[in-house]
Amino acid sequence: MAIVEVRIDDRLIHGQVSNLWAPHFGAERLLIVDDAVARDEDRKAILKFGCPPQCKLSIFDAATAAEKLGRKIDEGIKVMIIAASPIPLLRMHELGYPVSSITVGNMSRREGTRQVANLAYADDEELAAFTKLLDLGVQIAFQPTPTSRREDLTAAVSTK
Repeated sequence: MAIVEVRIDDRLIHGQVSNLWAPHFGAERLLIVDDAVARDEDRKAILKFGCPPQCKLSIFDAATAAEKLGRKIDEGIKVMIIAASPIPLLRMHELGYPVSSITVGNMSRREGTRQVANLAYADDEELAAFTKLLDLGVQIAFQPTPTSRREDLTAAVSTK
C-alpha cells in the first residue's frame, strides 16, 4: 500500500478532497481515522455519499487504523488518510503506525483555539499532539489545495 497523503481537515470529505486532493494523488482509497465517526452510522453514511466515485472509503478508529495499516491492508493501492485533528494520527503513531508528514487543511475556529495558519485553528490538546508529532520527526505543513504553497507549521503548532 502506498500512503500518498496524510491530511488533517475537520470537514473530512468535501469538495476539495473529492475534486482536488484525491485526483491529485490518484487516490484509490480514502481512509478516515476518527474514533467518533467510526461509531456513528449516520455520519459514516453521509461521508460515503460524499466519497468520490473513483475511491473506496474506509472509516476506522485510530487503533483499528494502526492495526490494519500495520498488516498492510490494501497492498498496492494508493491511500489518502484523512483525520479531523492530529490526535488520532498521534495515537496511530503510539500504536506502531508512524507517518512521516502531515498536511494540514481546514481546522475550524472553535472556542479555546488559536490560529496556526490561515484556515487552521487548534486547541491546547491538538497543539500538544502536534508538538509530540514534531518531536517524533513528523513534518507538518499547511496547504489548503494541491496547487497552494506549502507553509511549514513547525513554529506555529509547537507548544515549546
